[in-house]
Amino acid sequence: MNRRLFVIASVLVLVMSCSKAQETSTSATTSTTATTSTQVTATTAAPPPSTTQTMATTSTTATTATAAAPVVAPPATASLQSQETNWPGVTAEVTEFRRKGNTLTAKVRLTNKSTTRVEADIYWKEVSLVDAAGGKKYEVLKDEKGAYISSTHAGWPERWFEWLEPATSQVIWMKFPAPPPEVKTITLQIPKTPPFDDLQIQD
Repeated sequence: MNRRLFVIASVLVLVMSCSKAQETSTSATTSTTATTSTQVTATTAAPPPSTTQTMATTSTTATTATAAAPVVAPPATASLQSQETNWPGVTAEVTEFRRKGNTLTAKVRLTNKSTTRVEADIYWKEVSLVDAAGGKKYEVLKDEKGAYISSTHAGWPERWFEWLEPATSQVIWMKFPAPPPEVKTITLQIPKTPPFDDLQIQD
């Protein structure tokens, strides 16, 4: 009887040992599977390299290159003829001498090349065109109120004057009756300046 009980007990111990070994193996397999699954999921979840940052950098570079493009200043108006004036350090240049219809418009640029400010002044009654060949003189036009059609200073309808700072310019203009079409050149006379002889009329 005791021997039978011993055999039964041994069998039970053997069965229980096998059951524990199977559980341990199953747990290890489950843990390995879970770890592998996690690694695969992490690898799969990694996003592909984004091109947004590269595109933004390229766009920024292009914008910077555009902004850095040099700006070319427009050339100064060409001079048809120039003279040194009796205003110290001031040069006079005729930049336009254009006939249109019944009038001729003259533009003169006064430039102070000295290191001090200079006051330039012109009384328009002293300005004229002289056609030596035709023996005619043309004075600056006036409007119906008797004011000269030209650059004037506020409150002085017969005169222009201005302080010219060093290295600065002022452009003045005036209108004359137009000489006949056959007159192609003429002389412009303004105060304190040698005459601009044989100026080519622009048509």
